[in-house]
Amino acid sequence: MEHGSFTEAVRQELSRTPVEGDARPRAELSGIVRLAGSIAVRGGEHGGMRLEVATTSGAVARRTFVLLQHRYGVRPELMVRAPGGVRRRTVYGVHVGDAARRIAEDLQVVDAGGRPRDTLPSGLEGKVAVAYLRGAVLASATVSHPSRAPHLELAVASDLVAEGLAELIRGVVGGTVSVVDGPQRRVVMKSGERIGELLAALGATGAFLEWDDRRLRRQLRGEANRMANADGANLRRTIDASGEQVRAVETAIAALGWDQLDDDLRVVALARLANPEASLAELGELVDPPVGKSAVHRRLRRLALLAARAEANAAPADGSPEGA
Repeated sequence: MEHGSFTEAVRQELSRTPVEGDARPRAELSGIVRLAGSIAVRGGEHGGMRLEVATTSGAVARRTFVLLQHRYGVRPELMVRAPGGVRRRTVYGVHVGDAARRIAEDLQVVDAGGRPRDTLPSGLEGKVAVAYLRGAVLASATVSHPSRAPHLELAVASDLVAEGLAELIRGVVGGTVSVVDGPQRRVVMKSGERIGELLAALGATGAFLEWDDRRLRRQLRGEANRMANADGANLRRTIDASGEQVRAVETAIAALGWDQLDDDLRVVALARLANPEASLAELGELVDPPVGKSAVHRRLRRLALLAARAEANAAPADGSPEGA
């Protein structure tokens, strides 16, 4: 699947969701009209209300046509505007004339007086709420490709509608859903897990499977990188510590000689000089008899103290250079 086509793939899959019952198609159509629809009132001989849904997705236009027929038994007018001028993409229009007022009132996008409503419709619970969100996603969502950083957003014209949609999404999948100000309000999700859950809840099962597969791959790669970085840091610390231990052993031997070291210190000193990159646990297995990591650490610590004392004794008491 190409990067730029994932949003359209989601729309294509959602548009094939079975149209069942009455309340759910109504809620879905209300979500489409709310986010991609417009209402015009005209006077004159051919006056009255006109409802139009405009979209760059043929799948959304077909879905709108099917929902209008299923719910209201009307046959909308379909229009196609080819790219040209400021339009870079084909725009599909679904128009309803004579029944527009009745449909708009039933969808609760206008009130009984024909005035636009600025809130979500009532009764959005359970599967009906999911159907409304499906319509909103069909009409206005942009979903990042699964190979990129997770991002889903809905462009919304109204503050109240944006807040209502955010609350609706939280009720369906939970998580953080933000409303971002700007020239146009945007409802934004950035949790890969929650976006995947939303796609699955809306009925985009195929998109969800691809999304979740890529999300898990990114998560595993991230964990592997973190573990590799942690192992690298631990290795660097081990190398630094062993280097200091080797220097301490060499200093102690130079000052005291091998014969002056206790047997337990001598075997650990030999093991460290012969295996400068070995861990403390590995050194403990090399000595005879084998000892634990803590015992090796204590012996190396004693050697470091002997080295420090030897260096202190070798330093001139008055701070003047040696041999002065």
